[in-house]
Amino acid sequence: MYVTSREIVPLPGRLQETIAVGSQMIEVMNQKYGSAMATSTELGGNPNKLWITGFWSSLSDYQSFVESYMSDQELTGTFNMFSSFIGEVQDQIGQVIRQPGERKAFAQMHRGRVKSVNLHAGMEWAMRVGDYVSELSGTEQGLVVPVTGDQYELIFVSYADSLHDLRAMVEHWSVDEGYLALFNEGVELFEPKFEVNYYRFI
Repeated sequence: MYVTSREIVPLPGRLQETIAVGSQMIEVMNQKYGSAMATSTELGGNPNKLWITGFWSSLSDYQSFVESYMSDQELTGTFNMFSSFIGEVQDQIGQVIRQPGERKAFAQMHRGRVKSVNLHAGMEWAMRVGDYVSELSGTEQGLVVPVTGDQYELIFVSYADSLHDLRAMVEHWSVDEGYLALFNEGVELFEPKFEVNYYRFI
């Protein structure tokens, strides 16, 4: 399975228009093409962003979707209007090597970067952590590796009904002896940089 994400930075003062038109456009595309994309905004980070994410069974499915909507004359006017609100756009494709649980109202992404000489060991360690944390929390932890972009990044993905529940997961892990032992095993595999982002689905 694959996941695509589009990071959209609106022009100053155009965030609400971008959210409104973007959400409506994604709803139409999901109905028309059977996709399952979603829009979200960032919490605790840059508030002037809109994210569009989607899951795909294969890259062929994603390619077919892109080719279909790019040639859809009915959507051309909406695309042009949407583009007039936007300052910057960036896309990324990732491969899901461990599926997250059912999408809920909020998401968190934990991003780490494996040292280049430890790529395979880092991925193996991350899968073990995903399995352990899923059992510990009762919520499936997804794991995504990049297809485009930084090839040494690993991303853990989890969903919850509230920000409180997202934070409670982390607090629960951080005092568990088994998790702490796993964490210590992975310290030498990763660069000393770890980033956490929260998102709210619209």
